[in-house]
Amino acid sequence: MKVLNALAFVVVLGVAALAWAVYVLEPGLLIGTPWGLVHLSFLLVTAFGLGLTVMGLYGLTGWVNAQAALHKRNRELRQLKSELEALKKQHPEETPVIPDRLP
Repeated sequence: MKVLNALAFVVVLGVAALAWAVYVLEPGLLIGTPWGLVHLSFLLVTAFGLGLTVMGLYGLTGWVNAQAALHKRNRELRQLKSELEALKKQHPEETPVIPDRLP
C-alpha cells in the first residue's frame, strides 16, 4: 500500500510540475472556453482533479458495498450461531462431551 501511495504522490507531483512548466514556458497557450480565455495548464489541472474525484467516488462506492456485504455476512453468521445453539439446547444428548473438558 505504501508503494501505491508513493506512486500516487509522484503522479500528482508530476502533473503539478507539468502544469507549472506549461504555464511558465508557454504563457500564450490560451484556449477559448464558455468562461473566457483559460490557460491550458488550468484545464489540465482541472481535468486531473475531476478524474481524481471520479476515482474517489468509485473507491467510496466499492468500500460502501464491501461494508454492506460484510454486515450481511456477519448478520447471517450470528443468525446461524443462534439457530445452532437453539438446536443444541433442544437435543443435549447429541452434543459430544469430552470427559476432561467441562462446558
